[in-house]
Amino acid sequence: MVNGAPLLAAGLGLAALVAAQGTPAAGAKDSPRVLAVLAERFLTVSGDPVDHGVMLVQGGKIQAIGPRRSVAIPAGAEVLDLEDRFVCPGFVDLHHHVSAGGGDINDMVHPINAELRTLDAVKPSAAAIRRTAAGGVTTTCFIPGSGTSLGGFGVLLKMTGGRLEDMVIRELGAMKVAQGFNPERPSGDLGATRMGTSHLLHHTLLQGKAYAEAWRAHEEGRGPKPELRPDLEQLRRVFERKVPVLIHTAGARDIVATARMFQDVYGLWMILSHGCFDGWWAATAVAKRQTPVNLGPRNYQFTRDGRFQGIPQAYWDAGCRDLSLNTDAPVVAAEQLFLQASMAVRLGLPHEVALRALTLTPAKQVGVGDRVGSLEVGKDADFLVTAGDPLDPRHGIERVYIEGRLIHMQGQGDVR
Repeated sequence: MVNGAPLLAAGLGLAALVAAQGTPAAGAKDSPRVLAVLAERFLTVSGDPVDHGVMLVQGGKIQAIGPRRSVAIPAGAEVLDLEDRFVCPGFVDLHHHVSAGGGDINDMVHPINAELRTLDAVKPSAAAIRRTAAGGVTTTCFIPGSGTSLGGFGVLLKMTGGRLEDMVIRELGAMKVAQGFNPERPSGDLGATRMGTSHLLHHTLLQGKAYAEAWRAHEEGRGPKPELRPDLEQLRRVFERKVPVLIHTAGARDIVATARMFQDVYGLWMILSHGCFDGWWAATAVAKRQTPVNLGPRNYQFTRDGRFQGIPQAYWDAGCRDLSLNTDAPVVAAEQLFLQASMAVRLGLPHEVALRALTLTPAKQVGVGDRVGSLEVGKDADFLVTAGDPLDPRHGIERVYIEGRLIHMQGQGDVR
C-alpha cells in the first residue's frame, strides 16, 4: 500500500466498507487507521521543535505529537519511520496565479470586477498544481492578476489536485486589489492615473459598505430587505469581515496610500502584498499600523548608495511583525517558495521568522491558522519531509503529505 492508505479486504465492496466505517468514501484522508510518523526533528513552528519524535495522524488530522517516550503508538498503526529526517508544516503561498494552468486571470474590459472569482478557472489537473506541491506548498490563495484595480476574488486551495471540491478550503479566499503601475489603463479610460484608480476604488468600496450595512440592518430587523446586487454580493463579505483583501502594492507611496485607504478609512481585514521596489522605505508607516505584509517576489534591492538590501529584513527591522513571503507564481516558480525564505535569511531575516513566514503567519493572515501552518493537535496533517533544515537549498524536499495522504515523493514525482 501507499503510505497511510488502507488496504481493502478482498471481496469487500465499497458500499459495505462505507457502511462499516460510517464515513464517506473520499480517500485515505477519511480512513480511521492511524499513521505514526517517526522522525529526528519535527519543526512545529507554533512551539519548540520536537526531537526524536512521533506524530500520530488519523482521518487527515494530527492526533498527537511529541517525544517518542511520551507518545504511545496504538496497536495496528502503520509506522512511517523517516529516521534522521526533518518534518515541517506544509507551506502557504497567498500570492499565487498558476492553478488555472496559465493565464485566464485578467479580465480587462472593466477596471473594477468585484463580481469575478478564480474559483471558476481552477484546473485541478494542471501540472502547475503538481509542481507547487512538489515544492512543499500545500495551501495557496489562487488570485486574479493585477491588470485591473479590482480583479475579483481568489480561491483558497489545497494543492491535492483531483476533485475541485476536495481542494477548496474557502471559495472566496481573498479579494484581489492592485494599486499603482500594473492596473493603470493607458488607453485613456478612467483609471489611467493613481487619482483615477483611487477614485474608482473609493466609489466601489462606499457602495459595498452601504450594501453590507443595508443587509445587516435587514437581518437585525431594522430595515427592509435590500435588492440583490450580484455585482456587490461578494464585496459584501469583505465588509462583513469574512473575507480579507489582498492588495498588490509596490513602491513607498502606494504602500502608505494602501494602508491609509483600507485600514484607516474602511477598517477592513487586509493583507498588503508585494511591498517591494522601494516599498521598504515606508515600512515604519505600516509597522505603526501593524499592517499584515506578504512580501515578494522580489526580496532584495540595490540601494542608491550601492548596498544589497534584503527587503524582508528591512520590514522586520522597522517593526513589521506580521510578515509572510510569496512567489507571485509564475513570476517566481511556485515550487521555489522555500528559496524565497532562504534568500531572506541570507539577507538578514531571522531564520525562525522566515520559517513562520512560509507557514503559520500566512495561514493566520488569511484566516485558516486553525487548520494549517503548524504541527499541532487537531490541525490538518499537511507536512513535508527534508534531510535537514527545510530552508537550506541543499536539502531537497523528499516527501509531501496533505491531510495525511502522500502527494509527492522525490524520485517518483506525483503519487496521487
